[in-house]
Amino acid sequence: MRIRVYCDFYDEAFRPLQLVIKCNPGELVWSETLYISLPAPLEPLEAEDYGDEQGVSVLLEDLVSQTDKDNCLGVLLPQIYARHGEEFELLVVQMDDVEEVLQLDRYY
Repeated sequence: MRIRVYCDFYDEAFRPLQLVIKCNPGELVWSETLYISLPAPLEPLEAEDYGDEQGVSVLLEDLVSQTDKDNCLGVLLPQIYARHGEEFELLVVQMDDVEEVLQLDRYY
């Protein structure tokens, strides 16, 4: 699993916009919640790095925090699978949603 961040200019500043989680086929267990610790610093991702993998947007309601660990984000994989009925190799999360769930002032 590789966790990277897509950055671009927004409100006259260069900032992280999307957290991109790239997994190998069959790596995720879609019947369980995926917990990830956000690495610091986050590795940048260019638009052309997305490749041809099938991806899905992770919604705010698909995210939870793990209260006993700092910067640990949970992704409710069963909820995503129920909504789409298939597995994905890329999970794309809006950084604003990450900040809201983890109650971060700014992660950059």
